[in-house]
Amino acid sequence: MTFNDKFKFLMDITNTNNTTLAKAIQIDNSAVSLYRNGKRKCPRSKETLMRMSDYFAGAITMDYQRKALALAADYSRFNHNRPVSELSDLLYQWLTDELKNPNHLLDSILNEKLSSAPENIIHGIKTIDIIPNTTSVLYKSEGKRQGILSFINYLLTLEDPQTIYIWVDDDIYDIFSDKDTLNFVQELIIRLIDYGYTICQIMRSPSNTTQFFEELFYWIPAYMTGRVKSYYYPRMRDNLFSKMNIVYPGHVAFYSDSLSSIHDNVYSVLTAEQGIVSVKETEFKTFLSYCRSTMDMYESEEDVSACFSRLISTKTGHIQKGLSLPPAAMPDEIVDQFLSSNPDELGANMRTSYREQSAFDEYRNVDICPLATVEQVKSGRVPIIFPVVKQNVPLYYTPATYAKHLKNILDIIDNYPNYYFVPIPYDPEDNVCIIVNEEKEAMLIRTAFPSMVFDFNHPQIVRHLQEYLYQIANSVGYTDISRKKIRSQIKELITALEKL
Repeated sequence: MTFNDKFKFLMDITNTNNTTLAKAIQIDNSAVSLYRNGKRKCPRSKETLMRMSDYFAGAITMDYQRKALALAADYSRFNHNRPVSELSDLLYQWLTDELKNPNHLLDSILNEKLSSAPENIIHGIKTIDIIPNTTSVLYKSEGKRQGILSFINYLLTLEDPQTIYIWVDDDIYDIFSDKDTLNFVQELIIRLIDYGYTICQIMRSPSNTTQFFEELFYWIPAYMTGRVKSYYYPRMRDNLFSKMNIVYPGHVAFYSDSLSSIHDNVYSVLTAEQGIVSVKETEFKTFLSYCRSTMDMYESEEDVSACFSRLISTKTGHIQKGLSLPPAAMPDEIVDQFLSSNPDELGANMRTSYREQSAFDEYRNVDICPLATVEQVKSGRVPIIFPVVKQNVPLYYTPATYAKHLKNILDIIDNYPNYYFVPIPYDPEDNVCIIVNEEKEAMLIRTAFPSMVFDFNHPQIVRHLQEYLYQIANSVGYTDISRKKIRSQIKELITALEKL
């Protein structure tokens, strides 16, 4: 990897924007942009590189970030929690190509063990020593917090990690009202996965859109490891009861039941009695047999292509939020330029799928897309994007090609009354695309490294993603008089671009 590749990678995994980094390391915003876009090589100033390394070392706090860094650098020491000063020094060596060959260290590094904290206090919560054939009864939300942390802490002391069963039909934001503790539990979950555990999860059916996004994004770092299988119960539930059943077969179980309306008036049980652990394992597996897979996750281009083509070629309405102007309206010359610079048979299939989508005149299609300003297009930094096609060579719009693309959008608006274009401000830091096949299926695409495609079939998740997108569309306005205003806005932008 070149310095620029490493720099862009670090910016992406830490979700850092140009302005934030420029301010943190005391350089011009334009310099950060040049490093990120590969137009300026590694800075000569050692002080600048040290400040850069210090910043990224402080921003890499999650195990999934460390894992991604270890894979990118091909250096296993990055995969373990290090003091910020030590991590900063390693990052400096990596950025300057001074990282020593680690082969002689591999045995000692790969054999490092994660262990339980020596004391029985974790994030201010007293944990319980789990002893074979003993049971502890805990009370209220405090007891739930105590039980969950004790369960995880115990698993970090075991050898030969296997599968953990997790069924939490309870509001984790009620259990862990403190955000810092909640984030710490998220880190512990990733640590379990790094240690070798896999997770079989029956997810809670979210009751509203806000709750759905809170819980989805809480679990996404774990999902991205590929070591979590998530399921849902397909029938409606009345949400009268809250339930928790977390089991590590042959070792320990933690469970509780309560009325949702009085969730703090509850007792929980943490047990290592094998008879009870076996019963809770059977209970979990029996309920699991009634469940369906919540999502599929794709990384290979073939799987992504098949999923994407199926989704947008289904004869039904669609609503989607993209990262650039809609590919369905992309002029042929831009598509040809894209595919010639990024030769990919899958890309040609994508073009066919997009073309098919634009012909659905009897179905509602809503495109929520960033609309760049004249200044942004003129700068030459507005990218041409096929959201699920691997892009090796970045391409950018010119004023002329952007105007042609906008003209095609106008043609679709004029010829297809059920097609709606919803402009939102262009944000170069946005890296999430959402496509919803209404009432049936949804796809969430994360384009930043490590990239991942989530394909959802859970009816409630699809509905919540759909509601989220319609909230955006309704806040902008896209029907009746708003449709006419949007059309006028596009025409004005075309005129301004053609004058350049």
